[in-house]
Amino acid sequence: MQAARPDKSTVIFKVVLGLLLYFITSALVIRFTTDGRSHASIWPGNGIILALLLNRGLTLRKRVLCLTFLTDILAKSVVWQWTPWFCATAFLNVAEIALVAAFARFYTSHGKPFSTARTVLNFALIAGLAVPFVISIPGAFVTSIAHHTSFSLSFWEWLFSTSFGLLIFTPMFTSLFGGQFMHDLTENGSYPLWKIGIVLLCQAILAVLVFSQSAYPLLFIPAEALIISPMLIGEAGATLSFMIITITGLAFTIDGKGPTSLIHTNHFKREVLLQVYLFILLLTERPVSSILMSKRALIKRLTAREQMLALAMINATDSILSFDRDWICRWAGGASLSLLGVANENLPTQRLCNILETNNREVVTLMETFFSGDQYAAILEIAAPHTQDTTIELNFRKVFDAGTVAGAIVTIHDVTQRKLKEDDIARQSESDPMTGLLNRAGFQRRINALINAEHADFSLAYIDADHFKDINDHYGHEAGDTVLKTIAARISHQTRASDIVSRFGGDEFVLAITKNQKDAAATLDRIVHAIHDEPIALDTGETVQISISCGVAPYSVGVSVESLLRQADSALYEAKKAGRNRTCEVSSVIVSPQTPAT
Repeated sequence: MQAARPDKSTVIFKVVLGLLLYFITSALVIRFTTDGRSHASIWPGNGIILALLLNRGLTLRKRVLCLTFLTDILAKSVVWQWTPWFCATAFLNVAEIALVAAFARFYTSHGKPFSTARTVLNFALIAGLAVPFVISIPGAFVTSIAHHTSFSLSFWEWLFSTSFGLLIFTPMFTSLFGGQFMHDLTENGSYPLWKIGIVLLCQAILAVLVFSQSAYPLLFIPAEALIISPMLIGEAGATLSFMIITITGLAFTIDGKGPTSLIHTNHFKREVLLQVYLFILLLTERPVSSILMSKRALIKRLTAREQMLALAMINATDSILSFDRDWICRWAGGASLSLLGVANENLPTQRLCNILETNNREVVTLMETFFSGDQYAAILEIAAPHTQDTTIELNFRKVFDAGTVAGAIVTIHDVTQRKLKEDDIARQSESDPMTGLLNRAGFQRRINALINAEHADFSLAYIDADHFKDINDHYGHEAGDTVLKTIAARISHQTRASDIVSRFGGDEFVLAITKNQKDAAATLDRIVHAIHDEPIALDTGETVQISISCGVAPYSVGVSVESLLRQADSALYEAKKAGRNRTCEVSSVIVSPQTPAT
């Protein structure tokens, strides 16, 4: 069920409120934390606009970002004298917001941002490290050129200030704009408001005690208190706790007080050191506490997933194997025993070629080139290692780790039935339906393969039934079909498996006899005798005697199949002219003259 969409007036109100807060907070931090020649110590505005985008999705993103750009320039111009560099820094702030918003799916679960420890950690890494780091490089470049300051110090100022602004203010303002702040703060009543107030007050007192003096450097106290805060008042309360620590620490440090005053350096560097402290505190203590709080739920979810995966693997019909870059199996699951003849527990540490028990050229070539090539996936079909009657399909997929190819996942599937169907379809498309011999297409495929083989040696024969039209006219077409089937059977009986026997159509047969010319003539002579010497019994009870004429042409390198067929056809014509029931070579010399058929 979809949530109701807010009306237009509500949307406009939130946008105006967000931009107003951006202007106010930006002007304040510029006024009190900078001298016009450096970046602010903390920049909450980016977190406020990001929270606005997260609540409104993507519908107003472009308009909000454009208005933010103008608001940023206006806030800086109100406090300090306008310079063109304001446009550059405003653009970088908007770019940072847009980049962090683009990764919203990593810190949003079930439509709600920051709802799990994992999403909180993801947000800390993206908004606290990755994106601010990227933006801080051009930001420091702009600041260092505009104000002739140190690039390194400007970089750290950009990094920490924008990082704090995103990490601290985004979760809180996301709840505010979504109307769920009190719900998130109390986590549906789990934390009473009085308890939250007491903890926050204690946190504020401790922060003031630590940062208002320099006699006792007690910086570990806020860290310990921050670990306890989420356990007492939840994640939203811990966010407020860290906000209190940050604002208190920056306020006293800017005033020249606190533990950082013990360091003999300038004001700017002390602020950077405080930011380093807060940054480490935020990126270590907060995620750790979030993970600790959700540890039990996480273990439960992982256990359930492992059980589901194990159940799926037990009932799987495929085998799944994981290999490293050396093609050594590291993990196996599924139906490996039935597909490979080896149990899953015996497959790890074995190499792929040993598992498949093959030196198949395609498999070896793929193993040599798969990881170095650009291909992401590959598919091979081979016979199963434990039985040649089973055909298996190997589906290869690369596995990446931090952008680098770490290995491959191989999924093995039984495709025997599919292969049989494909072979059956191929046979049907290349077979003559009446005689079962090859048709013209099947003959062409086989003869091309024979010619492409090394040391091809064969003769091509063209066979035609003598006076076949008279049989159709006198006995009918069914009798003619019986005669053709008988001729096909007797030809097949006199040839070998390596010979190619085909029917081109009507009463025309073409043979490729894989013997030398002399042996081919002897084979054809036997065929002529086998067909003529034994009458053919028809379904009507009558018998008919039939003879054939053959023309044969020997193959020589460079001669095309079409040329051979013409030569054999010419020799067939000579055989018919010489009286039929015989074989003639292409030279027109009668090889086995017979008594002409009556």
